[in-house]
Amino acid sequence: MTTKNGQLNDGREVYLNGHRVIDMASEPVFSRTLEVIQRYYDLQKENKNHTFFNNGIESSLMFLAPKSVKDLAKKRQIYEEVARESYGMLGRTPDFINAGVAVLGNYADDLGTQGKIDFAFNAKNWANHVKYDDIFVSHAIQNPQLNRQKTLSQLLNEGQEFAGVWIKETREDGVIIRGAKQVNTLAPLADELLIFNLPDLKPEDKKFALAFALPIATSGVKVICRKPTLKSDQSLADYPLSQAFDEMDAFLLFDDVFVPNDALFVCGDVEQSNAFFEVSGLFNHTAHQDEVRGFIKLEFVTGIAVRLAHQLGLFDFQRVQEKLGELSVNLEMIRSCIIASEVTGKMQNGVFTPNMQTLLAVRAKLTTYYDEALRVIAEFSAGSAVGVPDFRSFSNPDIAKMLKSALTSDLMIAEERMLLLNLAWDITSESFGQRQRVYEFLHGGNPMFIHLQHLRHTDLTQANQMIDKVLDNARNGKK
Repeated sequence: MTTKNGQLNDGREVYLNGHRVIDMASEPVFSRTLEVIQRYYDLQKENKNHTFFNNGIESSLMFLAPKSVKDLAKKRQIYEEVARESYGMLGRTPDFINAGVAVLGNYADDLGTQGKIDFAFNAKNWANHVKYDDIFVSHAIQNPQLNRQKTLSQLLNEGQEFAGVWIKETREDGVIIRGAKQVNTLAPLADELLIFNLPDLKPEDKKFALAFALPIATSGVKVICRKPTLKSDQSLADYPLSQAFDEMDAFLLFDDVFVPNDALFVCGDVEQSNAFFEVSGLFNHTAHQDEVRGFIKLEFVTGIAVRLAHQLGLFDFQRVQEKLGELSVNLEMIRSCIIASEVTGKMQNGVFTPNMQTLLAVRAKLTTYYDEALRVIAEFSAGSAVGVPDFRSFSNPDIAKMLKSALTSDLMIAEERMLLLNLAWDITSESFGQRQRVYEFLHGGNPMFIHLQHLRHTDLTQANQMIDKVLDNARNGKK
């Protein structure tokens, strides 16, 4: 379990700003974020609602395989409490994959066997390891976007060894893999990696058909971090979010990494690889956690918009109230849909599973709602946020008194005004806020495909019956 900075110095190969990180604890971009992730584990000690007894062992409630609507509601409450520790800004805290691990054992038999390799047993064994050791797992599924008009096999044949993760060599005791995965959120801080594919492999992509788990410190695994949003020379007052933490994304390189047979869940079977996300049970239950976390994030930015309207003297304008009313309606729609996904769930493989159609609807609309809230915040703060001075200006005796006078109103003293405007700027216009916006739009998949997927599974049976009845009546002259 990643609970202390020192435990990150386990030999993992992490690169930041082009250099390998020797002491993870000395890098604020890691240590500050880890403090927020640590709250996931601390809450289990502080609040027994976060735990349950599993075969006599006290475990995180995230590992409960839900059996009822009530169980899903209990897990939702914990998702909310964990998300509020980061204001919904950390999208891949340990409870994300853990929500899927909780049910993996119920679905694992569908993974089958291959020769001497028992994928079902491997998945169950790994799930138990994650549960009982309560480790932090980061998942990696996206391949580098090199040329979408070519298959992974075509790219590999052209010499693109890092177009995805592929089997370079098959041995008696495992496989040697090579390749890359992109946009792996919080991977530098995780204990282990869960690697699999989205369901888009082509029949000829057998070398890329893989699903497996391994420690982040495995030899040959290289974690290449994106540029940080944290600003090393600025204060928390100037950047209330950017300076608090950074949900670091990374590029993963696998340089001839050995994966033993007992760590494999899929190997060389394209059909199984394409089905893994859904067949493993991960899809529905991680989606439940993700949309709850997204709701908390939407709640946070909605609150910022309302606070700005009050504190900047805008609230009494009807147009402002209308805009805020739209945001509050959006928030309530997301909240209601999440609850509806639980209430309309069903038993599947011995697990009470949330309604994925409803969760897809949340995923499709939450991105739009989040963007609407950001636009309102930007409009309300406008030029006021653009012109906020550095907080160090208050330490300069030549300008401090005049500056305080210029920025103080009957609604807020200068310092409080600057803090609020800095928060508005950070979430809308700084690299931190822009990364959050892009993440919210794309982390759940291409928005177009989400809509297409939802349409394909929409049940319009009764609608068609009503349409047929109207047309039959018109055809036969009946009222």
